Amino acid sequence: MLQSNKFADYLETVRQQIRWKRAQTYVLEEIENHLADQKDAFQRDGFDEETATIKAIAEMGDPVVVGEQLDRTHRPKPDWPLLAMTAMLIILGLSLQFIVGTDINNGMEMFYRQATWVGLAVIVFLVAYFLDFTIVGKYSLIIYLLLIAITLGDYWFFGVRAAGYNTVIYPLLLFPTIFAGLVYRMRNEGYWGLAFCGASVIVPVFLILLIHNSTVLFLIGTSCLIILTVAIAKGWFNVRKLYALLMLYLSSAVIFLTMFFMMINQDYVRIRLQLALNPSSDPMGVGYMPTLIRRLLLHSQLFGEGLPVTDYGQYPIAKILPGINTDFLLTYLTYEFGWILLIGILLVFVAFIVRSVIISKRQKSVLSQLVSLAIILTFAIQFLTFVASNLGFLLFGPVSLPLISYGGRALLINMCLIGFLLSIFRTGGLVRDNIGVAGIKSSPLIQYEDGKIIINLKAAQ
Repeated sequence: MLQSNKFADYLETVRQQIRWKRAQTYVLEEIENHLADQKDAFQRDGFDEETATIKAIAEMGDPVVVGEQLDRTHRPKPDWPLLAMTAMLIILGLSLQFIVGTDINNGMEMFYRQATWVGLAVIVFLVAYFLDFTIVGKYSLIIYLLLIAITLGDYWFFGVRAAGYNTVIYPLLLFPTIFAGLVYRMRNEGYWGLAFCGASVIVPVFLILLIHNSTVLFLIGTSCLIILTVAIAKGWFNVRKLYALLMLYLSSAVIFLTMFFMMINQDYVRIRLQLALNPSSDPMGVGYMPTLIRRLLLHSQLFGEGLPVTDYGQYPIAKILPGINTDFLLTYLTYEFGWILLIGILLVFVAFIVRSVIISKRQKSVLSQLVSLAIILTFAIQFLTFVASNLGFLLFGPVSLPLISYGGRALLINMCLIGFLLSIFRTGGLVRDNIGVAGIKSSPLIQYEDGKIIINLKAAQ
């Protein structure tokens, strides 16, 4: 009892010096373990328990000094380069919307509206940045069900009633991140956990089929496949890796082919394929947009405005190219200001993605790695599909150019995701995977008793 009180007094003094409360538990646990090990070592050398306790504390050092040193070491570490790039993209996006706004009808009104969205997005970013990102792992199932409910409600009120299919897709951009939380929760459940994670993708895929958006389908399908591949390859499911990967990719291929043959009979799918494979076969019909984009890019110069495109008359580009502040912003900017502006924007995005991947790989906890990977994939696939579309490859239509293109919902979602990503990089070093580790049996998520299926929501925490 005496040694316990001495240890407790020492730890309390250390705790009072550490200002970041989130670090206190982790640091004190490490010190307590070290004190216990030192005390045991002194006892093995022949000292009695009380003397061993005193010597262990003395060897550790003055608790105030130790606490102050640990306080300097264990502080949130913002990644300033990524924060700077985020601010740069936000400012760049708003500036480009102002420039484009001078060329389109109601452009200034749309610019002011976007400025308002930027203000709201910054608030969302700060909330996500200072929020404990581990809630994605603790409450993954609850958040998953909530997202499905929000998407269904969005589809009913803005999709079915107002034909606003484009607005429905944005909540689904959160799904890969939530899916990462589900994978984390089920990671030690073997083949059952792997099957559960795969089945969780079915409902979002069904919703995407309802709204006919192949790009979001590609984003979610690709992201979830990569997340599961990484989880299996790292042994987080405790399954035979080769066998599990074979099951994953065979089942994915079967599902993909089934969906492809179901969708190929739909007009919008056939149009997409025609646009991608041979747009020049109908340059004034379904191939109009990719043909126009490629003509504009061919006439673009390295610096300054592109050469006149006489094929479409003497109209300014804003009159012949739709969506110059949304879907085809990069095409417009390239033609109006030169390839150098496009190259500059691409470099900022590539730098952001590459740095994020490097930092993500350094994360020690499974949750930090999974959630950061999911967010990076969501960001990168939006970027890649947008760039491809603006270069005239329209197999997958653009969703948004994160933080740049016009649109409030996409901006809010992407700022929320980036806030979470930077929150991981800021505090992820202190996250420990205490749930479901080897030797600890967590409560099963789904149980079968007396002919009843019981979903234990608390197990998802």
